[in-house]
Amino acid sequence: MAWTDLPYLAAAAFAAILFRLCSRGGDQARSTEESASGNDGTAGGASSTHTSTEGQEVATSSGYDYEVFLSFRGPDTRAAFTDFLYTSLNDAGIRTFKDDEELRIGEEFAPELLQAIKQSKISIPIFSKGYASSVWCLKELVQMVECWKNGRQKIMPIFYDVAPSEVRHQIEGYAKAFRSHEEKQRYSEDTIREWKIALSAVGAMNGWDLHSKTDRREGEFAREVTHKVFTELKKAYLAVSECLVSVDNHVNAIMEMIGAGTSETRIVGIHGMGGIGKTTTAKMIYNKLSDNFDKCCFLQDIRETSKGNGIQYLQAQLISDILKMKCVDIKDIHEGTRMIKDRLSNKRVLLLLDDVEEANHINALVGKRDWLGEGSKIIITTRKKDILEVPEVDCSYELSAMDVDQSLQLFSKHAFRKDYPLDKYIGQSKRVIRIAGGLPLALEIIGSLLCHTKREMWDLTLKKLENVPHAAVQSKLKISYDALDDRQKHIFLDIACFFIGYSKDIVVHFWDENKFPEEAMEVLQNMSLIKIGEDDIVGKEFLTFVGRNRVRMHDQLIDLGREIVRQESKMKIEKQSRVWDPKEALDLLRRLEGKKEVEALRLWFDHKEQFGFTYEGFKSLSNLRLLQVDSLAKYFDPEMRIFWLELLPLNVLPTNVFLENSNLLPQLRWLSWHCIPPTFKITNFSMENVVHLDLSASNITHEWQGWSHMKVMKNLKVLNLDHCHRLERTPNFSAQSNLEHLILSWCENLVEIDESICQLKRLVSLTVNGCKKLRRLPQVLLRDLATLQHCNSSERLSDTIGNLESLIELDAFCTEIEELPDSIGKWKNMKVVRIGWAIRKVPDALWMIKSLEEIKVGVRSSIDVEIGDCIYENRCLRSLQVTFVRVRKVPRLSVPRLSVPRLPESLEILRLNEIRMDTFPDLSNLVNLKELELGFGRRNDGGESGGPVQAYPMPRWIENLSKLESLSLTSDYVTTFPTDLSSILPRLKSLSLHGDHLRCPPSLPSSLSRFSLGSEYVTTLPDIISLLPHQLRNLALVCPNLRCLPSLPSRLSSLWLESKCVTTLPTDISTLLPQLEVLTLRKCPILRCLPSLPSSLSELRLFYCESLSSLGDLSYLKRLSSLEISDCAISEIRCRDPLENLHRLYLTNLRQLETLPSLGNFNKLDSLSVFECGNLVEIQGELPQSLGVLKIWKCGSLKELPDLSRLKGLKRVKIKCCGNLDVEAISSLCWEKSVEFGEEDYEFVESEGEGDKYDEEDDESEYEEEDDE
Repeated sequence: MAWTDLPYLAAAAFAAILFRLCSRGGDQARSTEESASGNDGTAGGASSTHTSTEGQEVATSSGYDYEVFLSFRGPDTRAAFTDFLYTSLNDAGIRTFKDDEELRIGEEFAPELLQAIKQSKISIPIFSKGYASSVWCLKELVQMVECWKNGRQKIMPIFYDVAPSEVRHQIEGYAKAFRSHEEKQRYSEDTIREWKIALSAVGAMNGWDLHSKTDRREGEFAREVTHKVFTELKKAYLAVSECLVSVDNHVNAIMEMIGAGTSETRIVGIHGMGGIGKTTTAKMIYNKLSDNFDKCCFLQDIRETSKGNGIQYLQAQLISDILKMKCVDIKDIHEGTRMIKDRLSNKRVLLLLDDVEEANHINALVGKRDWLGEGSKIIITTRKKDILEVPEVDCSYELSAMDVDQSLQLFSKHAFRKDYPLDKYIGQSKRVIRIAGGLPLALEIIGSLLCHTKREMWDLTLKKLENVPHAAVQSKLKISYDALDDRQKHIFLDIACFFIGYSKDIVVHFWDENKFPEEAMEVLQNMSLIKIGEDDIVGKEFLTFVGRNRVRMHDQLIDLGREIVRQESKMKIEKQSRVWDPKEALDLLRRLEGKKEVEALRLWFDHKEQFGFTYEGFKSLSNLRLLQVDSLAKYFDPEMRIFWLELLPLNVLPTNVFLENSNLLPQLRWLSWHCIPPTFKITNFSMENVVHLDLSASNITHEWQGWSHMKVMKNLKVLNLDHCHRLERTPNFSAQSNLEHLILSWCENLVEIDESICQLKRLVSLTVNGCKKLRRLPQVLLRDLATLQHCNSSERLSDTIGNLESLIELDAFCTEIEELPDSIGKWKNMKVVRIGWAIRKVPDALWMIKSLEEIKVGVRSSIDVEIGDCIYENRCLRSLQVTFVRVRKVPRLSVPRLSVPRLPESLEILRLNEIRMDTFPDLSNLVNLKELELGFGRRNDGGESGGPVQAYPMPRWIENLSKLESLSLTSDYVTTFPTDLSSILPRLKSLSLHGDHLRCPPSLPSSLSRFSLGSEYVTTLPDIISLLPHQLRNLALVCPNLRCLPSLPSRLSSLWLESKCVTTLPTDISTLLPQLEVLTLRKCPILRCLPSLPSSLSELRLFYCESLSSLGDLSYLKRLSSLEISDCAISEIRCRDPLENLHRLYLTNLRQLETLPSLGNFNKLDSLSVFECGNLVEIQGELPQSLGVLKIWKCGSLKELPDLSRLKGLKRVKIKCCGNLDVEAISSLCWEKSVEFGEEDYEFVESEGEGDKYDEEDDESEYEEEDDE
């Protein structure tokens, strides 16, 4: 931009000022601090804005309108250096945004200036002596740092007449400026703290230190800066959306993989499903790295470009971009590879290959790392994991879905143009988060779709999206589906419709071997269409599953698969190949014809209805491969008639006709029928092809007639008899020679497993957890058995178990086994050992098994354990958990003047509870550790040490654990933490610190989302907690001597507080914490009352607050879904209006409570528990129709209950120790099987309350479905 452009710029600025003045209705502008002390100059710019329907400001431009933004204090530098620099930049053709104060109207940060900063590629703050005295300069700096953090901008500071240290540490003149700001009391503590953080961040950056130069030739220095800026701009930062959300965990991990600070050549791949954000993340990394490279190249959308123009087109672009040449003519791929090797082998290059689909694409562009110069960095994004599994690629990183917080922020940026939803849209926003499942693409599309729409349209749109996926999202995901062959598509659709949550080892048997299901599932996994592992299930479905290696699929992919099935059938249910909706399946089953296309069907019955079906209804399902029939075992009515009993409607064929026609469902391979009665006739079905039979939770016994019909099932691979409580002995298995998985878990009356099990030569998995009466296993166990899970067989396993050379997993965690034989040392293939509860001795042989990947030891009563030195030789061990066990020794190698840690470096999870050692274990070599939990025991009455003999700081080896994501420390011996915890543990998400003498760390990582602090030492908290407004969502303060709450981050969603000194909560807590969803107050004995709480609250828990006598009217808490009150002085529960979203009400030991108000209009209340309310006389009015569970215990003054006969949904009634209630009258009003009466029963209240201790897992703020107000 030349000087001749300045009149236009001034006119634009004047127009913006005029518009702002008019929009204020003619109000006079307030005078600013700067005008009182001499106006500052600021580089800024005018950019048009408009206002949305909800009043939020929305920027219209998303590009880089200006290249450089100057920030300076006018009286200090405007007339000299800033003028030189501005002129030099413009003469070089660099668009620099500068104006002198025209946009400053009052103290409000003008949107035009905000846009000018956001749209610039480089910001240059010019630090002068008076810079920190200018509020405007500080506000600009905060915005610059925000853009820099998001990877959109580079900051190049100039230290004009101050030292970098003065800026970085706010000393000397800068300290004086901040004292002035604080004395005026015009700015909040949070604002001032934000300014200091920004100064510290930029003060630590590399910049120009003009202050230290003796020969200050400012004009020459301005030209030097211009040259550097020009060079930087030539690198062409990749444009990324303004609506970015911090994904530091991904970026930091990949930056570490690529070796950002090293001179090595590195090739790193980023893989994941479509729309997960691979390209955006790669661009952010590219922008961060580009500062250090002169040669950069971004090859976009290689998959599509190679199809249209050929790979040689991309080769030519690579060469042209790096060598700054015009388009190179390349005849074929071979010529292109030769030119790349010849021309670029001495060039240090930054290269981003986006959306690579084939391995030959990589081979043609960077086939060998020596094709590019030493120190080059190559980033590859792809949907296919397998193309990264080549020697040339150093590391690969799977990009996972966004978490709840990130999802809400990204959606809000698109829907509301801000970081969080408007209050009245919170409920609907949470629905969007569930629909999108953490997929950025879906969040962006749905957010943009809903932006500017009226509120009443939101519900209609969301209801549609919950049933029919958005076309733009589906088309992006369908690219991966279309790349599959027919058999892979077939298996993908089966998984999407039926098999989410099942073990891969179980479900793989469903498909014919000639479809090569193992290979097909591997392809689906490589393309990120499914995940196989032990992580929590991500999805809408949760089916019964057993074993490890559960199959998972993203919600949006589930929707894709099901929508494909619908479209293939042209939306006709009788033509649909897979019917997963039980209601649609019931309607379909009643039709007699036209169902040959149906291959898989899921039915579900409850106890309220009876169903009858004709023979023809099943006969027409001639191609059915899968039939799942589910019911609720505890509510199963044995009189429920399906089609196997005689008393049926006239149009239903009687049982004897079925017995004569046992050719139903000839293609059936998977039969899952839960809760069958003893009269069930399995002979009705053709069972020859069945490979999976699941009769879980059924009432069958060893005398069931169906066992004899099982002889025809020669191909059976999986037999699941889980929760068959009446089963005492198993059937004879001799006919099932191909059986591989036998599941007998929770058959509580099982006493014997038939010896024929020893004939099953292919059996690889036996699960017998919860079989309390099973005292022994057959002595001749099989050498091929791979998993023995939850073997509750005896106090001691037989020595012959050591002969099971194929055994991979032994899970005896919740069993009565007291001892393992030493023969376990023979295991060569064992990967997982879990032992606990009753174990009395851990054999030394356990630590010698070199193939182990996971060891878990936990018992009900403490024993002493010494972890064997030989464990260091295990290079496979990823998880070591020793809980509720006194650890006397952690291995280390004793060398003179040297202590070498001896736990294997492969460990990713380490949990040691009740450590009894005099010194802190040295874990400095565990560089791969992601989760660390250390708990030191207290001294016992005999004076025995429970940990180090004296208090001391946290060992410095913690700085070696840079991959740590979760850290939990319980110790009375550690007092302090390193001051630089934020830089030491950049990936830390969860931090839990508990100990009587522990102090709060001086800094917390910005990545932290969960923080728990427990200490008697802490009386006040530093302000570091409030410095984490973006990530910290869950906070627990278990500090008995804490006098008052600190300033808390406004986005906090869960707060747990324990303090005997806190008398009140902040009166404006509803304003301070507008997004709080869960509030737990425990052991606050002098807390007397509560202020108005945030309307966003969904859970309120009050425990042991003995002085708390009143809650006030709770009607305003419209989103409250759970209310728990225990051991408080509450005398009444007051709600002028019903709590429409309340699902659970739990009241215990409220001695002042005499009456409960009518709950009849609490239309979502499902569970009501009232315990030990000895003075409770009456539950007024009626109970709601929605009530499913009613529990009352030790309420001796209660004489009657509301009428229960009208509660059709009531499933369980438990009443104990209530002597004045008429038991017989109540029983006659209820469904008899749901009623339970009795005397003293301490187990009755087990697991009811959640107030015993802070549990990080339980306190997770999940977004559950709720209606908006």
